[in-house]
Amino acid sequence: MITAVRLAHKLMKECIGTGDIVIDATAGNGHDTLFFSECVGDTGTVIAIDIQEEAISSTRHVMEHHQRNNARLIIGDHADMNKLLKEFEGRIAGISFNLGYLPGANDHTIITKTSSTIAALNACLNLLHEQGCISAIAYRGHDHGLDEAHAVEQWMGALPAHDWHVISMSAINQSTVSPILFFARRKTTQGSMT
Repeated sequence: MITAVRLAHKLMKECIGTGDIVIDATAGNGHDTLFFSECVGDTGTVIAIDIQEEAISSTRHVMEHHQRNNARLIIGDHADMNKLLKEFEGRIAGISFNLGYLPGANDHTIITKTSSTIAALNACLNLLHEQGCISAIAYRGHDHGLDEAHAVEQWMGALPAHDWHVISMSAINQSTVSPILFFARRKTTQGSMT
């Protein structure tokens, strides 16, 4: 079965490669960070950000367990990416968001917030290089999740069509609160996705 996360990984893998710099803007339990670490190889870098120390600790454990050492882990708010990662402006190949709360955490009240997510998406515009991509999975089943998903959809939908390819995907025969994947990629000078 293809999940939103697997589909996001598949799409992201098409626009990142060996030696690239990728941002995991919501490190969570470290699974996306590990995936990106393997995609960019030993010459690439993954920058994983999370507001929760628990998430960064989990991500560090996953990376160490898999003997991956190409990740930079930051405890911080993804809304501050422009300030935290100013040195990488215009150099990022892909930025990934897995919104909502930390899977497996006892406290589900610590969630991504619409305002910080939109601020982080705005930061992507400065950080991405000319063919960069953004993946955002929104979970509509938790408190404020539907509002956040709607805000991400509006933000993605407002990206200029002549500069960006933008899609959204969700299961149409499942719950109306199933995860929804948003994916945007800057168009190349030739105007193609490849």
